[in-house]
Amino acid sequence: MDYLFRENDLDHQLRKRQDRIPSQIGAIPEDQFLVSSDREIVEHLHPQLRVEPVVLQLDARTMNQAETKVDVSGDSMRGFFDLDRDGPFYVPGTRVDIDIPYTGEDWIFRYRTNPFGLQLPRAEVGRGNLRISISLPHDTPQEKFKETYDREIRLIGGYVDNARKQIEAHNDRLESLIHEAIAARRSRLSKHAGIADLLDIPLAAKDGAPPIKPVRIETRRPPALPRPPKTGLAPEPGITDENYEHILHFIRHQGRTFETTPGTYALHDEEGLRNIMLAQLNGQFQGAAKGEAFRGKGKTDICIETDNRAAFVGECKLWTGPAGLTGALDQLLRYLTWRDSKASVILFNTRNRNFSRIAPTIPDSIRCHNLFVRDLPCKEAGEWRVLMRSEEDEGRRVTVHVFLFDLYDEDAATRS
Repeated sequence: MDYLFRENDLDHQLRKRQDRIPSQIGAIPEDQFLVSSDREIVEHLHPQLRVEPVVLQLDARTMNQAETKVDVSGDSMRGFFDLDRDGPFYVPGTRVDIDIPYTGEDWIFRYRTNPFGLQLPRAEVGRGNLRISISLPHDTPQEKFKETYDREIRLIGGYVDNARKQIEAHNDRLESLIHEAIAARRSRLSKHAGIADLLDIPLAAKDGAPPIKPVRIETRRPPALPRPPKTGLAPEPGITDENYEHILHFIRHQGRTFETTPGTYALHDEEGLRNIMLAQLNGQFQGAAKGEAFRGKGKTDICIETDNRAAFVGECKLWTGPAGLTGALDQLLRYLTWRDSKASVILFNTRNRNFSRIAPTIPDSIRCHNLFVRDLPCKEAGEWRVLMRSEEDEGRRVTVHVFLFDLYDEDAATRS
């Protein structure tokens, strides 16, 4: 068995990992770096830099026992008659091997923690398994085995706990360190600043419009950074996350207003509901050069558009089943911009009495789409947010927020 926690210094090893962050940021190809948001880069690198601390699975430990020979030459309580020899002197004994599974990274067992003690434990470190071996002469009381084990596991547990605290401090710093390295590289690439930063279409709330509190967005880890778009890094118009949240907040408010008086709105078709929503949006927001920031495109689209490219698209659809939702997603993904594209599907139920049966089908319908990438966090009831690929260019990423509003009214359904 080897001594554990005896080499160098754990803090030093963790600092070396942190020092590599700028070079890892620099290793991302420039075009891929420029089309990746800070959030995507952080989520891509964080799992590679994060250290998983050791956690001993004591409840899953096992033991094996076997006969062995034990060297007792160092036992001052024993007398030896062979005076011509210094040892070793072997006597029959018992060996106990205690295997303890663990999670975390093997190399942690090698390095000195802070704080550390003068007494070090001994064990064999395997892949996910820690073995404590105790060999004692046959005439040793059985209680000595437990005493020896308790001492070793107490020592190991103390060092594991010290290491965990250091590693958690390291992990807590990673995100800010990655952001610093990203900012430094973006600064060096200042000639591309107009590309790396999203070009925002000015969109201001009209005088008297109520303030809207932005929604905090949490994210999940993507498998890889997005590919650059086929069209290269020519800047295209887009809207900021803040404006996107403002728009979604207003659609949410308007849709819930519809739900309070469903009979008034359930008589309208998709285009009629779209026009009501469109008028209300333009009553809330205004463009930089004209009064109407939002305009219709085709039969059911709500668009912010410039230079024949859509920076935001909203699709109003009557709920007709999963196939209708798939069609709406297909339409959205054809003509959005390449960076942080933002869209919304607004579904209205006007024909189905059993609304509670529709909502659970929405997430699976979205995930079954061939361009689905991953779910994004969304805590609002009756709403879902996902990341999808563009149909025309797999390098494009589109954020799609789906609303479902219940406008079913018995009288309106009878009249229609």
